[in-house]
Amino acid sequence: MSTKHSKKVHLEAAASHHEQAARYHRAAARYFEAGQDYAHAAHQAMMAHGHALHAIDEAHDAGAHSTNAPPVMPASTGSGADNANAAKHHAMATELHEQAAQHMRHAVKLFDQDRSAAAHDAQLALSLALRALSHGNEAAKLFVKLAPADAS
Repeated sequence: MSTKHSKKVHLEAAASHHEQAARYHRAAARYFEAGQDYAHAAHQAMMAHGHALHAIDEAHDAGAHSTNAPPVMPASTGSGADNANAAKHHAMATELHEQAAQHMRHAVKLFDQDRSAAAHDAQLALSLALRALSHGNEAAKLFVKLAPADAS
């Protein structure tokens, strides 16, 4: 497989993982909004997190990262750790992953014509992915506070 083709494949895979992460975050948000089935919500969140990490790995494998990437700023946490806040974090992560997927898909389309533009879109996607990951982490922290204490 040529390097050119390989990079394009990695960009496509990153976009797919972002789309999967968005789906899982959306599902987790719904469970938190309903205030029920925290175990299933946690499973959905864990799957979203895994897909986010895979998306970032694929972007790095495509050479879409740069050393001057902006630092990841942690998502702000509200004073109340409740279902609404967890749902909001998952909803924001969903939106960010969807945007990242769009940028990755655009990078794939531009790849053969304009490598510079493709790299720019891939870098934007990576930045969005890191922000989404931060929101996922904040939602996970809230889950720990919301989950009933283990009786053992």
